Amino acid sequence: MQVKRAVGQGAHVIKYDILSALLALAAQGDAGDARLALRLSLLITARYDWQRARFNVGLREIATMWGVTERTAKRDMAQMRALEWITVSRQAARGRVTEHTINMEKVLRSTMPFWDKIGPDFSARMSQAPEPKPSNVVQLHQSTAPSPQGDDLWGRVATRLHGLDPQTYQSWFARIVQVDCVSGTLRLAAPSAFIATYIKTHFGTYLLSNAVAEDRSIRAVEVVMP
Repeated sequence: MQVKRAVGQGAHVIKYDILSALLALAAQGDAGDARLALRLSLLITARYDWQRARFNVGLREIATMWGVTERTAKRDMAQMRALEWITVSRQAARGRVTEHTINMEKVLRSTMPFWDKIGPDFSARMSQAPEPKPSNVVQLHQSTAPSPQGDDLWGRVATRLHGLDPQTYQSWFARIVQVDCVSGTLRLAAPSAFIATYIKTHFGTYLLSNAVAEDRSIRAVEVVMP
């Protein structure tokens, strides 16, 4: 997943998308992650320097902002670091507070299960879904493949992809089969090296986000040769 830097033209859209994703997690996620997402959203809104991709806030100020004790603020900041949402870019020293960087890719990866709850347009934009193709474009493996079937994870994901964009599904995903799903990794087999490479290059985040929407335990999707 590649996150555009939120500066320059269109930056406000990226900022709102990141905050929307975090707040969706805050509204619907597990209690622990929801609390962290809400508190990180407040830090971003109040103190994040988008130009430098940093925030400099002392623990006492963070605790006051969140309405908690310094001990609780310290614990929650440590949990965010454990999740790799934030990292220390400069340690505290005499006269200055600790400087943190936010890893937006890690943050957005945690919010991925909730993208479609915001709306299909948001999910498509965040997953870099393909634009609808003009009707005069000749597609690879044109609509001869059947609609998706199967009750394994890929069957559910395939049904989802078919519903979102039948044309793209028929072109690239109709002949994909599930190999296995182990330790949070969904492994799929493509009929050719070309299709496997193309999917990984052009549909990686799109495929992962839809897999996560069906099963929140998924951390990666691999497309291999049979």
